[in-house]
Amino acid sequence: MAKAKKKKKASKASAKKQAKAAKAKTGKPKGAAAPAQKKKKASPAELTTLKKPAEEAKAKLENAKTEADTLRKKASDLEAAAKNAYREAVAPYREACRKADVECEFAGGKANSVTERVGFLVEKANGGIRVMIKSRPKTEEVIPLKVLKESIGKAAYAYTDKHLGPREKIGNKGGSLSNRLRDILV
Repeated sequence: MAKAKKKKKASKASAKKQAKAAKAKTGKPKGAAAPAQKKKKASPAELTTLKKPAEEAKAKLENAKTEADTLRKKASDLEAAAKNAYREAVAPYREACRKADVECEFAGGKANSVTERVGFLVEKANGGIRVMIKSRPKTEEVIPLKVLKESIGKAAYAYTDKHLGPREKIGNKGGSLSNRLRDILV
């Protein structure tokens, strides 16, 4: 073990000697480094002359920021006014299309992917749970406990498929109904 350490030390020492020899070949004397240059302190007169353009640039920057803000505000106001004018102009045409039972090319409003928002009234009843879509009394139904014990999710999706439509069109309404059913059953 001691021999291995001696060999490592010897190889390190020879590597250091080779590095020193390479430095000597470059022509730089050993130990001579470039003298450190000391930075001169700026005089107060220089500081004031340099400070003036910096303050002017800062003032210009502040002015540019305020001008940009006012332009953004003007653009926003202009866009809002144009939207209001568009809404006022299109509303009578949409109403006329609706009365004529014709599809309006200025449909606007909600995107096609947005489904109707519905809420469910869920309460315990004799032998099951009474479910109804809010403000639609024709959708009232009692789901038997036997069906709910088999699968709450299947019962909820069967109800929403029957009264709202398929899951692909209405989204996860059955999921929210199944959560309400689970809350009542607990």
